[in-house]
Amino acid sequence: MSEKIKIAVIGTGWWATQAHIPALLANPQTEVVLIDRNAEKLNHAARSFAIDRAYTDLPSALAAHPDLCGAVVAVSHKAHYEVAREVLEHGLHLLLEKPMVLYARDAKALVELAQQKHLHILIGYVYPYLDAVRAAKQFVDDGLLGDIEYVTCTMSSMTIEFLRGRPQAYQSVFNYPVTGPTESTYSSPELAGGGQGHLQISHLASLMFHLAGSLRPKTVSAFMDKLDCAVDVVDAFAVRMENGALVTVGSTGNLGQGDGGIVEVHLHGSKGRLLVEAISGHITLRLHDGVEKRIEPAFPGYPSEAPTQHFVDIIRTGANNLLPGATVGLYTVELLDAAYRSAAQEGQPVQVSSLYA
Repeated sequence: MSEKIKIAVIGTGWWATQAHIPALLANPQTEVVLIDRNAEKLNHAARSFAIDRAYTDLPSALAAHPDLCGAVVAVSHKAHYEVAREVLEHGLHLLLEKPMVLYARDAKALVELAQQKHLHILIGYVYPYLDAVRAAKQFVDDGLLGDIEYVTCTMSSMTIEFLRGRPQAYQSVFNYPVTGPTESTYSSPELAGGGQGHLQISHLASLMFHLAGSLRPKTVSAFMDKLDCAVDVVDAFAVRMENGALVTVGSTGNLGQGDGGIVEVHLHGSKGRLLVEAISGHITLRLHDGVEKRIEPAFPGYPSEAPTQHFVDIIRTGANNLLPGATVGLYTVELLDAAYRSAAQEGQPVQVSSLYA
């Protein structure tokens, strides 16, 4: 495909204006169509980026641009399923921001709909695009670790003010170029679902599932602490995977400004172990036979534009979908859905199969 393609961006809030729209405008192979049911936000974004293709609903956008190929959905977490389903029903490829959706049933329904219509669902996770993570995945794909038996995952991040409903506290950190999150974007259960789990563990868990394709959650036991927020800030999960592997997942959003935190997945297999730290890019492979390989820390930065560019490549050139909804997306939703249900029952184990009962 040599001609330009048209991509809709649905939702003109913080992450759309910080990452998706700039990435599409920087790509000479794309034209951008904006959609937001909030006319004030829509017009503000359209003026900010000098885009004259702006609509308050998808049918209106399609009527004006029947050649739309795909859509980026970056709306509130609770609205993901409804908007994503509409995109697929209209025959468009889908880049869906994390955490895909809030419930496993909805994730499975989107996957089945996309398969019926032969459409892609790409989930907007970023860490797999880092060179060090690509190298780490190749170690696993080459079978160097053998069978995955045990995994520890940990993530600490600076999200506490988002979860408190005070995003303005991070203005100097993120320099919101057009608009920042609203006070309720990440702090209100009615919009966000959960807190640190949906906002950050979604990144961590998706990285684990991306690296180790043999893993899918079977049983989850979880505890969460809200601290002074209406949503979870500190989380600890114990998980049994379908292949028998045991996994721990932990995270806190209570870091101070200037603390870059950590995103670490440590895979232990029958032949060795692999430590992946995404923030620094530090990778260590140590096999039982003594072979060791290392990638030294390089702090590569956050590739916020990578999912959007990859989405364009999938549509234009048929590039391989690195983070498909059918696996990485669905399994992450299953883990989080089960974890929130378990935490609501003081850590009682939840069978993932029960999410579909």
